[in-house]
Amino acid sequence: MTDVNQPSDTSLLAHLEAVLFSAAKPVPIALLGELFDCATEEAEALLEQYANQLVVDKRGLRLKVSGVGAELVSAPESSEYVSKIRQREDRLSPAAMETLAVIAFKQPVTKSEIEEVRGVNCEKVLKHLVSRDLVMELGRKESIGRPVLYGTTDTFLRSVGIESVETLKREVAVDNGVAVTAERSNTIEADEDHKSPVIEGESNNTIEAHEAHEIME
Repeated sequence: MTDVNQPSDTSLLAHLEAVLFSAAKPVPIALLGELFDCATEEAEALLEQYANQLVVDKRGLRLKVSGVGAELVSAPESSEYVSKIRQREDRLSPAAMETLAVIAFKQPVTKSEIEEVRGVNCEKVLKHLVSRDLVMELGRKESIGRPVLYGTTDTFLRSVGIESVETLKREVAVDNGVAVTAERSNTIEADEDHKSPVIEGESNNTIEAHEAHEIME
């Protein structure tokens, strides 16, 4: 069993960096334990040591650990330069972004269900999203024709910084709840502001008219 507290940590950290750099997606901590022949707790300690080293050495990379696993990401300090290269990369079209949003919030969802929401054919867009590893086939729906069910991939979750689809849906639900609450609050305040002057004015006019009538009598 590997002892992460031994002086050989330097070479271990180098091997860990190579594994994380070469991986196409986050590496589960349990898998890292298998690769380095150590317990999960020791793998976590090794990751923590590596993460601290990246910060101390002011490297351009940072270690991100989520429910999916561990992965390397760019350092916040390098965001200005990273954004420049990303701007040169191929971006998703508005149609692809809209289709991706529908899939993310309604998955698992069929092609016809997506088209019902968007109102247009999305066959080509779906193929493009699948080729970009943002969308994948989850299976088939138990209905007439057994259409393919689509959902988002781990690549998509990493790109938006979300650990799971459930987390994404919870955050959207909370945001919508806050928006609805705020909207209702604004509506109530607007109604009160609108009604108050009218009621007060009517009340004053009624009192003044009554007093004037008594004086005349």
